[in-house]
Amino acid sequence: MGQYTHQKFDEQIQESNLKILYYNWVQFDNEKKEGGGVNIYQKNLIDYLVKNTNNEIYFLSSGWKYDPIKKYPYIRQTQNIYKEKCHSFEIVNSTVMAPAFAIYMYPQKFNEDTGTYEILDKFIQEHGHFDVIHFNNIEGISINVLKLKEKYPNTKFIVSIHNYQPICPLVQYFQYNNNIICHNFDNGNECVKCSSSKPSKKEYYKRSRNFYYDILVGNKKIFRLPFKLMCKIFKYRSKRFIGSKNTMLPEQYAYYRKHNIEMLNKYADYILAVSDRVRQIMVEHGCNPDKVITSYIGTKFAENELKHSVATITRPFTIAYLGYERIDKGFFFFIDSLSKLDKEIAKNINVVLAVSKIHKENYEAQLKNFNKVIVYNGYTHEKLPNILKDVNLGVVPVLWEDNLPQVAIEMVALGVPILCSSFGGASELCSSDLFKFEGGNESDFLQKLANFVKNPEHLDEYWNHHTDLTTMKDHVKQIIRIYRGDN
Repeated sequence: MGQYTHQKFDEQIQESNLKILYYNWVQFDNEKKEGGGVNIYQKNLIDYLVKNTNNEIYFLSSGWKYDPIKKYPYIRQTQNIYKEKCHSFEIVNSTVMAPAFAIYMYPQKFNEDTGTYEILDKFIQEHGHFDVIHFNNIEGISINVLKLKEKYPNTKFIVSIHNYQPICPLVQYFQYNNNIICHNFDNGNECVKCSSSKPSKKEYYKRSRNFYYDILVGNKKIFRLPFKLMCKIFKYRSKRFIGSKNTMLPEQYAYYRKHNIEMLNKYADYILAVSDRVRQIMVEHGCNPDKVITSYIGTKFAENELKHSVATITRPFTIAYLGYERIDKGFFFFIDSLSKLDKEIAKNINVVLAVSKIHKENYEAQLKNFNKVIVYNGYTHEKLPNILKDVNLGVVPVLWEDNLPQVAIEMVALGVPILCSSFGGASELCSSDLFKFEGGNESDFLQKLANFVKNPEHLDEYWNHHTDLTTMKDHVKQIIRIYRGDN
């Protein structure tokens, strides 16, 4: 494509003149940073659109704020960092609580809900017509809102798959009771047994407190205590949202998955998967392949991507794990596997662990053969370059189908090649099989790791076969084409 064509297309993006409604269960600029990576993406996307295009941007959240004085759902306009450039609102007292974990014990509540359909319809009537409604998840609302496509056929309904909520009420597509990917949910029976963690009986109280804390800011903070005490009076209302053991019915979990896929196929114009692996999984579970498009999210990290290794090749060789001390993230698999690495190889390796609240002494015995173990209590984006400056190889050993881990993007952007589990989307950042091992396979992982320690020059192959990270500009170009129907 020539320079003139590029320029012409950029002008078309800037002048696209679309009225777009974005949905996520919590507001994109909330102070507590609730909503994780999806919310960071939502904020970055809105930031790019309001600064670089003339599209009219609306944002709606739901399921996170509850007003105990009023039992019925209603719409409230909110303030946001972009002021009049983005019109933000929230549904208070949603009939579906968010996030998904809050209601996973009550699948029929989600399956049968009509309340969020009705309140979203009211919102569209008051603030539409929208050219596009883009759902960044279906949490805090029910899948039945997609039926509004019948009423608004000229509006594009787009659903992004950032997690596996449409096929898993706990969103991770991972059986916590068995510590395996949920390839067989046994018609909903495995869902009943899946998690030992339960939503708190204080879920309603916490969300009603969120509501008043949001209102009572500045010099009104002195009134928070009496309202907090008042909210505790209504904590019994949690039961109507979160359900109980009696509502955990296998047939409802089976219907949950079937109904979600049917609704996506019938009403969504496009389903955006954040990696090829996510697309593959959704198609395997029945999504229409003609509707499912791989759309790698735009990230600010891509704007300054090094595209070469930051660390020089020296002895000892340094590897790193970033993230959480969790089974599904592969942390314990990683530590257990390293404990079995040949001593002659291990003595030439430094291990960097940037893990929140980790207790180094718990793993000293397993890692005693390594040259050095360097531990950080988690990490921040500001500190990450310093943590990774001497790291030759990052490891992403996930045991679940992690859609596209943020840590993978961060390490690669900062010049650290990554050795990845075959599960999830991280391995898609490089097409060389040298950097992918069979998920959960210790022998394959250790063999691949040993190869790099013995032949560190092979690290260059990562950059020779690396797929560039997606900038927000490139991402916006793709989704605007999708919004306009000319993708």
